Amino acid sequence: MKELAATIALLLAQNGLGPDALLVPDNLLRHEAAPPAGAAPLARELLAQPLQALDAAAIFRRAVPASIVRFAEEGPAPAARPFDEVLGEYVRDVETAQKAFAAAARAPFDAAPLLRRLRTGLPSSNQLAAAGAAFDPAALDQANRLFLEATARFVRELRAPGMKFPEKRSFPSPIGLVSVGSAGDDHHGPQAALIIDPGGDDTYERAPVSGGAVSVIVDLAGNDRYGGADVVVGGFSALVDLGGDDRYEMHGAGLAAAIGGVSILVDASGDDRYAAGTFGQGAAAFGIGALLDLGGNDRYRLQAGGQGYGLAGGLGLLWDRGGNDEYRAAGFADPYRREAGLSFAQGAASGYRGEGGPDLGGGIGILRDERGDDVYEAEMFAQGVGYYYGVGLLWDEEGADRYRAVRYAQGNGVHQAAGILRDEAGDDRYELSYGVGQGMGLDMALGVLVDAAGDDRYGAGILAQGTATANGIGILFDFSGDDAWEMSTASDQRHWGRAQWYRGLPGVGLFSHAGAGRFIRAGAEVRPPESASVEKEPQTPPGAKVGAGAALAAPCGVQASALAARPSVEAAQKALRSTCWRLQAAALEALQKLGATPEADIALPSFLPR
Repeated sequence: MKELAATIALLLAQNGLGPDALLVPDNLLRHEAAPPAGAAPLARELLAQPLQALDAAAIFRRAVPASIVRFAEEGPAPAARPFDEVLGEYVRDVETAQKAFAAAARAPFDAAPLLRRLRTGLPSSNQLAAAGAAFDPAALDQANRLFLEATARFVRELRAPGMKFPEKRSFPSPIGLVSVGSAGDDHHGPQAALIIDPGGDDTYERAPVSGGAVSVIVDLAGNDRYGGADVVVGGFSALVDLGGDDRYEMHGAGLAAAIGGVSILVDASGDDRYAAGTFGQGAAAFGIGALLDLGGNDRYRLQAGGQGYGLAGGLGLLWDRGGNDEYRAAGFADPYRREAGLSFAQGAASGYRGEGGPDLGGGIGILRDERGDDVYEAEMFAQGVGYYYGVGLLWDEEGADRYRAVRYAQGNGVHQAAGILRDEAGDDRYELSYGVGQGMGLDMALGVLVDAAGDDRYGAGILAQGTATANGIGILFDFSGDDAWEMSTASDQRHWGRAQWYRGLPGVGLFSHAGAGRFIRAGAEVRPPESASVEKEPQTPPGAKVGAGAALAAPCGVQASALAARPSVEAAQKALRSTCWRLQAAALEALQKLGATPEADIALPSFLPR
């Protein structure tokens, strides 16, 4: 901790900056209007404490409800109870959740236009604003929680050793038609509200859910096929498949996709294949869309808008717990005709900013992969990206991984947002064919890329690898390994810790690597960066928005220079307790040289490696 604290302080000091510089986005935003409707509160919190964005585990814990985690971590019930008793309890619980959902409604809402729009693209800001206005957020959260908790309990009971399933039958219930399949190969249409199938290679035809309806499937075994389109626009959906190599192929939106409600897909095992059009594989607005795959070598294919994607008021989650997986996303046509399409995928969140309708903030989008050698491919706005008050996180915990994208990706925050990519282990490859990412913050935004271990390779064109523009913050920390850093453009040197000033205030680029490394620019090997530097515009004295510490810059600079000229333990420890950031940085440097231990630490998160 102390070493990293000293590193950060020194990186800032080499820029002529102090800890106040990390607060520039937050201070600027405090003097602007409140965040737009639907914005994730976590985005502003991370901008106020940007180093907390390095802690992927803490972000995950804060963003993902315990009712979702239960599906991933709970085992079966210890002993079986009668099937009809378990079923009756679940029907009553879901009926209670539906009543809570109805109570959450505060305005009429027509799902049909949204469902038509989702066949080929994302909703307009007008459509999404209407959906958000239709529900009381707290009451809707409560209804979603009731449904998720009831479904988790139901699945746990069905998995109990010795559970005896009845013969194949269908019957009405208070929540709609209930259908029990056979141990053979069955075909299930979309008519039933609840399907329980004990085995066989089954085929399911799915349909959208709206109007407060419910659609639940629990399939206990078999190589199954799921087709249709099962997006939720006002209602509840759960698809739980407990065994087999399965195929999920949606014609349009679906596979854990929800607006105004909740949709969850849990696959417990097998080598599975997922395919969807737009808005799927863990995507949500004003609700929760969560796809959990607990094991197997899986393949995910998506047009755009998913694989952990949060729109306004939504949590979109894709959580894969094991296997060598592939995540591939294409993109919508880019209206600005840049290098590729707009993916909005693989740990992405975005809002609506100046697009002709009401402004809306982004939600939270998370892709978490726990184990395996994985491949991530996308175009623009992907792989840990946040746009306009959204928070996007891609968290890979183990394996030799490959990340490929074009632009706005791999730890990129754009317009008052936070985008984070954290990879814990493995020899990884990060490739941006254009740039703008790999720890890059644009316009009062935060972009973070952390690689904790392995021999890694980084490649990009411009504006990447620990850089920022327009008062953003860009952070790239690689904690160990024999790494290579390549930037393909010679004329633009905004990388490796360089950041630009704007509005008379700094942007912050933090770049640090602890292992060996080679640095390549435009095909030629260059000396490693000795320090972070900034391209400074003509500076005006920072005002009150930046912090009172700036007023002490001149006298502190004199004292820091004196300490550097004649360092002593006593003087350095005294300076460390000063409120002046220049003196703190000089004190840490002096104590390092003298081999002494500071009496106090600069406040930094406890999760950072010591």
